[in-house]
Amino acid sequence: MKREKIIFFILLLMSFSLEANEKYIKNQKDFSLEIMGLTNTPYDYTFRLKQKSIYPKVNLDCQSFFNGLHFLSKEEKIIDKINLDHHECEQLFLIIKSKEEESICLNIYLEEDDFSLDQSGSNCL
Repeated sequence: MKREKIIFFILLLMSFSLEANEKYIKNQKDFSLEIMGLTNTPYDYTFRLKQKSIYPKVNLDCQSFFNGLHFLSKEEKIIDKINLDHHECEQLFLIIKSKEEESICLNIYLEEDDFSLDQSGSNCL
């Protein structure tokens, strides 16, 4: 019985920690992604970015009606997103694909639903 209480307490702490982390992420309005390339997903024209940021996973979705950058939790839940028109999505894909051997810095401005791109990788927020 005591062991079950300890396990329950640990699970409760882990749940609280994950919720607190998601709230922290949602409070970040400007941040950078260091992008090192992309990988395919099971969906055509949707790619997972190889990246370093406050988000566990980031997808570039150029397939759906609302193209965009989707910032995901570990469980694949969309936490935040930036909408892109079809041209922006395609251009971002082509730039990342052409620079796969190098780092690119993508500065994200969530409140403005905008981003800036530094292909040299040195101008991160």
